[in-house]
Amino acid sequence: MKTRISIALATCNGSRHLATLLDSLTAQTQLPDELVALDDASTDDTVAILEAFSTTAPFPVRILSNPQRLGVSENFSRAIAQCRGDSIALADQDDVWRPDKLARLAAALMPSNVLAAFSDADVVDAELAPLGYTMWQRVRLTPDELQRLENSQGFGVLLKHHIVTGATLAFRTALRDSALPIPPDWPHDAWLALIAAAQGQLVPLRQALVAYRQHDGNVVGGRRKPLRHQIREALKVDRGRWYGEELARWHALAARLEQCTTPGGIGTALAGKIAHLEARAQLPAPRWRRLPGILNELHRGRYAHYARNWGSIALDLLIK
Repeated sequence: MKTRISIALATCNGSRHLATLLDSLTAQTQLPDELVALDDASTDDTVAILEAFSTTAPFPVRILSNPQRLGVSENFSRAIAQCRGDSIALADQDDVWRPDKLARLAAALMPSNVLAAFSDADVVDAELAPLGYTMWQRVRLTPDELQRLENSQGFGVLLKHHIVTGATLAFRTALRDSALPIPPDWPHDAWLALIAAAQGQLVPLRQALVAYRQHDGNVVGGRRKPLRHQIREALKVDRGRWYGEELARWHALAARLEQCTTPGGIGTALAGKIAHLEARAQLPAPRWRRLPGILNELHRGRYAHYARNWGSIALDLLIK
């Protein structure tokens, strides 16, 4: 039995590239059952482009607008809430979808234990020229982590780092009951992926099904940053503020998951992540005095389980 699939599109001043995305949606081998576009107080021609598209699109298009700017996560939250399909695929306003993207995501969501699926993405420049790497390479998704995702162990991978790009993600609409509202301090894609992986399977599709466009207006983006740039930025970080914000985010996830039915071990793993962050937050201010605490966390294996291992150790030694 064919299930209905919605596309949730969040827009904001996207007139430059929006038409290209919309063309790629009409070129899908499996068309969506609806497109829900929620505009976040654009001041350009974005809404006009959407309205013109709605008159010729081969599927229903609903256009909604926020009178005041709410930001990416809240805008996606509202778009997701308005979808009527059995599954929801997220779309960014400036990307291009491969023609088989929706069909592959819909097929991946068919098993009853699968709550969400996501693919890789080709990183391209503003003119869609490839930059020579994919998003999985950009976020350093390892072969071991990919295998763990395929073996229903995705929650542990997500405790280490964010690997899911929203424009590649689709999920069962039932996930809304536990995922919404998305906390304001969480990226919407990271939050949705974690909520899905905590309650069921998050399936990775090894194909790059999106051309993920990079330009000056990206909110997050996928450009690689040189090591010297990463070090320079790390030296500017206020450690107390950074860890305070990180702990608040993960405590918010723990509170939400307390209201959900999750498999055994999820709560323990999340508690381990929070304990690791708390230990790092309590490292003393003088850098040379942090080494014993760092070595203790390293010995306990928590940098390996809950952080980027040597990169996170370097961060704890560098930041103020």
